[in-house]
Parts: sequence; C-alpha cells; structure tokens
Amino acid sequence: MSIFFSIEDREGEPLTEAFELMSIQKRFPRDAGLFLRYVGDVEDASFNALQAPGLLAELQALESVSPALNEAEQKELKRVLSVCGKHKNKRHMHLRFYAEGGK
Repeated sequence: MSIFFSIEDREGEPLTEAFELMSIQKRFPRDAGLFLRYVGDVEDASFNALQAPGLLAELQALESVSPALNEAEQKELKRVLSVCGKHKNKRHMHLRFYAEGGK
C-alpha cells in the first residue's frame, strides 16, 4: 500500500501538491520516536507547525541510515525532507500523511 504526503494550511488547503509514497513509510519506526510511529498504511496522520521540528528530526535521523535504504526509499525520503524544509518555518501549516486505508 502507499500513502500520500501533503503540506496544508489550517483550513486544509494544499500548500504543495500531494505526492505518493510507495516504500519509505515501511522504514518508519513502530516502537520508537514521537511522530513517525503514527504514520502508516491504515490511518491518516497529521502534524502541526509546532510538531514539525520533531517530525523533521526523526526524518533526518532516518536519512542517517540511508546506506540501509534502497534507491526508491532514499528518493522518497529526500523529497519529503526537501518539501518539509521549504515550509518548516511557516505558521499554521500541517504536514499530512493520508493512508489508503484512511480517508
């Protein structure tokens, strides 16, 4: 299954075009961390601007093990990090992961 990633304003209007993640979410920790553990294929997950730095730190930590990631996973992770980096200081934004099993 895949999930879709989007950055939205507080009304839910997209600030970036949503894009599909096919594999990197399978590498998100399930038993550790405060944020990525809640992103998966079944339920949607949303993080606000105050939570964004913590989420970004967890994504960057995942990047540090990039030799263990395959090429597709590395590409998806870089794209998420790039988009997050462009919006990390914006107020009232939400980082949203839409699961196929969710909405």
